[in-house]
Amino acid sequence: MRRLRSASRRTDGAETAILSRGVGLAAAGGALLIVGVGFASAPLVLIAGTVLAAVAIGAATIAAQVIATRTRVTRVVREITPATLSAGTPGEVVVRVDVQGRIAQRLRLREQAAAELTGGGATRAAISRRRGGIELRYRLDPMRRGRWLLGPALARATDPFGLAWTDRPVGGPHEVAVWPAVVDLAASAGELMGAADRAHIGARTPAADDVSLRDYRDGDDLRRVHWASSARRGTLLVRSEEQQGRTSASVLLGLAPSARALEWSITAAASVALSVVEAGHPVRLIAGAEATSVHDTHGRAAESARATLLDATLDLAASDSSADADLALAAGARMLGADRSDVIVAIVEPLGPTALRALAPLGDGGRAWALVRCPTAARGRADRTVAALRGAGWTAIVSEEPEGLTEAWTRLLTEEAL
Repeated sequence: MRRLRSASRRTDGAETAILSRGVGLAAAGGALLIVGVGFASAPLVLIAGTVLAAVAIGAATIAAQVIATRTRVTRVVREITPATLSAGTPGEVVVRVDVQGRIAQRLRLREQAAAELTGGGATRAAISRRRGGIELRYRLDPMRRGRWLLGPALARATDPFGLAWTDRPVGGPHEVAVWPAVVDLAASAGELMGAADRAHIGARTPAADDVSLRDYRDGDDLRRVHWASSARRGTLLVRSEEQQGRTSASVLLGLAPSARALEWSITAAASVALSVVEAGHPVRLIAGAEATSVHDTHGRAAESARATLLDATLDLAASDSSADADLALAAGARMLGADRSDVIVAIVEPLGPTALRALAPLGDGGRAWALVRCPTAARGRADRTVAALRGAGWTAIVSEEPEGLTEAWTRLLTEEAL
């Protein structure tokens, strides 16, 4: 399910006004007027009239500015570079506001953004004015994966006496996607796929039909369905990537109940999947009951495959509990079925019996790897998880916080488990 995360520390779409001084002066002026009239004091009445007039002039000035902004601002366009941001990688936003008349020289604009997009601070824009418009340019420092709101821009109107001001939204908000941070594991992807092929040596040599076709799996591209054979056998069959000499990989992502653990796992799963793409192999990313597959990973298609995989991580949410995480992982494991053609890489937390029972059969082919991430307090459960997976034919290691992904991945491939 897609989750749109609203911007933190941002003003909402309604007009915001600070009127404390103006309201206070208006109240004081009204009180003075009553006292002056009651005591027939001309000086008090004059003072009260002056105060009330100042408040009225201020309110009229603000109202005029608000109307001018509403009628003369014709368009607001945002250009974000890069088009999709990545956590931990800076970006830039250019906001162009088209304005009719000379109001562009007087218009005071500022941009609001989610704290997750600005590194927790306020936006500091460089403003340039041109005939017919204003341009704001500022830096983004995205911190977290997800979808966040940028804008709307705010136009400030003030009175000449400094009694009040108001911010009026200009244009609408803009949704910004932030991909997870990834680690470059491309150098070791070939080693992974090569190790998988070596582990597969000695398996039975399949018949010609078995090599070229296999059962349809959730997430497979319908363009690969072999309709004639499917009609003959009464079940959907797809052309196997193995026929083309390209071993495919499935990355199984456990949806940890901890937000911090989930972000680490997503980074790890995305990094592994992208490394397989870089090596030119098809890959499938499975998170719970959701699967995302990319098949064409050569040339220009590789960039599209990369975007597809990273987009699939944007709306992933932590499980409510460890039991729910196990059920989601078991659902993902069932999507792999009995097929042993894939290299399988699982990024998981310490597992319970439900998940272990679902994962165990996938280790039969000798081409399954598991990285079990855990805090120090859960090391015992993690060791038991690794022992159970190894007993089922998996290659598995424990990665204890705060070990980095690169180090853990290297240990997994070289089987130097602690």
